[in-house]
Amino acid sequence: MLGLFNRKSEVDSKYIFMIAFMLALFSSGVPPEIVILHLSREDSFEPYVKAYRKIRNLVSGYRYKFSSAINYTIKNLNIKYLKEFLIRLSQAVTFGDDMIEFLSREIDFSLSEYNAYSARLIESMNNFLTVYATLNSSLTFLVADITILSLIYNGGTALIMQLTILSVALLGNLTLVMYLLYKPENYIRYSTVDKLILTAAISLSIIFSVLYTSYITLIIVGAVLVGIGLRYRIFENKTANIERYFLLFVRYFSRNYAIVSNLRESLMAVLRGDLGDSKPLVKRAINRLNFGVDKEKIFRLMGEESKSVLVSMLSKVLYETISMGGNILVIGEILSKIGDSILNIRSRKEQNGRAFETSIYALQTASAGVSAALISIVGMLNNIFSTQNVSTVFSFSAVNIDIISRIFLIILLILSFANGVAITLAYGRSIYVSLYFIGILLILSSITYHIVLILTGNIFKELTSTSGLLQTP
Repeated sequence: MLGLFNRKSEVDSKYIFMIAFMLALFSSGVPPEIVILHLSREDSFEPYVKAYRKIRNLVSGYRYKFSSAINYTIKNLNIKYLKEFLIRLSQAVTFGDDMIEFLSREIDFSLSEYNAYSARLIESMNNFLTVYATLNSSLTFLVADITILSLIYNGGTALIMQLTILSVALLGNLTLVMYLLYKPENYIRYSTVDKLILTAAISLSIIFSVLYTSYITLIIVGAVLVGIGLRYRIFENKTANIERYFLLFVRYFSRNYAIVSNLRESLMAVLRGDLGDSKPLVKRAINRLNFGVDKEKIFRLMGEESKSVLVSMLSKVLYETISMGGNILVIGEILSKIGDSILNIRSRKEQNGRAFETSIYALQTASAGVSAALISIVGMLNNIFSTQNVSTVFSFSAVNIDIISRIFLIILLILSFANGVAITLAYGRSIYVSLYFIGILLILSSITYHIVLILTGNIFKELTSTSGLLQTP
């Protein structure tokens, strides 16, 4: 079961950037031992860096040969594709292959594997989300059917409560499995404060909604979550724009630096073009350079201030190329290729997310309408079965309308959280953005529930009036 959620059998973007980092070092002409030494210091390449630290210790501390150190390291290595790469690396170093050509081929191969895996994952996610949305909507209809049957066959509210708990548990497990299967790569750095806000928003909204269950409460909670989630959605959209423009910066900067070999002049030349949202990062880099700030810190701060993992990786490889005197032109083209592949995959997820979002809004609204209509139907049946003429013929157990209404509002609350997470996964966004979709779903559900409840209540009120078709004596 654990293997089902283990993604280390497939290549990720961090692994590809690790190879690009090695290519930057090898392009400067340094020996393999120096490449391993530099790579072992980079914590951002976890969990792959652990293997390189072991190789470094064996080579530097115990005087192992490079190939022997790799052979010893891969014995206990569980990441299959890294293990295969290290074997090929050992052979390339042993036989004196051109390391630039070798690593370029490895990057092309890894990108191909990464794109193929991402395409399969998106297709699998589309099929899973279709089943997931259908099952979610059917849970509301199932509870509705059991409510009517419980009213007719003396089931009482206990049966309805048990089925509700079972449905919520099933929905929770299904959502957890979906999140573990299709959780996107972490491409934005959030602070501890953001994590606390996320935890508090989810916990307090659930507690408040369960304690004071009403459609007004759900609307208020939804509005608060929309406000918090909108902040994160705008932030992630801005970060995505920075990443797209930063790829242009990498492409133009590498070409300029390959000609002038001067960091300040290259940055100034690129700044004259259209860099969009990444322009402030370049301006601050130039200002720091003028004040004599260390180059390593300049490139590191570009990644940190952008809050983007992609920008941080690109900046890290660029700095390593410049500091070690590597082939900046080749590295720039490689980085552009990697970045384009990653952003293209995200664009595909964005398109799928828009389609899935619309269908979920429709299904959630339908579920809310069915819940409200059921409340009115149960109320009408209660009135009909409570009359003396009917009660002498039919034996039934009356249900508490307030409890049934509370149950269905809680189901809509849980559905909103589950569907909000599903929409976020379809978009390939972080869990922080799910607060926005959860809030929208809560507001739509509450408004639909209240409007349908009023309309159906008026309809059944007319039917059971003294002049109606279902008049009661």
